[in-house]
Amino acid sequence: MSMIFLILVLFVNHAQVNFARESCSLKKKEKKEIIRIFGDDTSTEAIQIPDDLASSLESLGNGDCIHRVKREGKVLGYLLSTSAKGRFDVFDYSVIFSDDLSVLGVMVTTYRSTHGFGICQKRWLNQFKGYSGGELELGRDIDAVTEATFLASSMVKDIQRCLQRLTTLKEEKHFK
Repeated sequence: MSMIFLILVLFVNHAQVNFARESCSLKKKEKKEIIRIFGDDTSTEAIQIPDDLASSLESLGNGDCIHRVKREGKVLGYLLSTSAKGRFDVFDYSVIFSDDLSVLGVMVTTYRSTHGFGICQKRWLNQFKGYSGGELELGRDIDAVTEATFLASSMVKDIQRCLQRLTTLKEEKHFK
């Protein structure tokens, strides 16, 4: 009986990974931010990560979507849509990276909680601009947010995870 349960859990998890990757369409807010940063003459395409590679990348979250931003065939950058855990709820956000993987912008796309809304404010999110790796600490490198310490800490750690994963994928030439 436990073996059947395990197989069912693995099947459901595999199906969720495939579904999440196949339904990687950009949200309206993400499209607007891409235009604001790169201009309106850009195109985007979802980057498909093979299942075997995605399962080996522990830091690639279930449902993470990566998009390449291009102009006339030249890669300008990437957008990674992901989720992070707040104290009680999960929130969705996106990070826009340059081609050399420095952060150009961060936006919260779906916020489900009734507390800690400060992490959605552009003024706070703009602190991540220019981050390109290394140590990033809440309270030292990124200002804390009143009544959102847990959320802010979660986002700081998760942005580091996103950059680490994209760096690995790019270095291993899984996408250009």
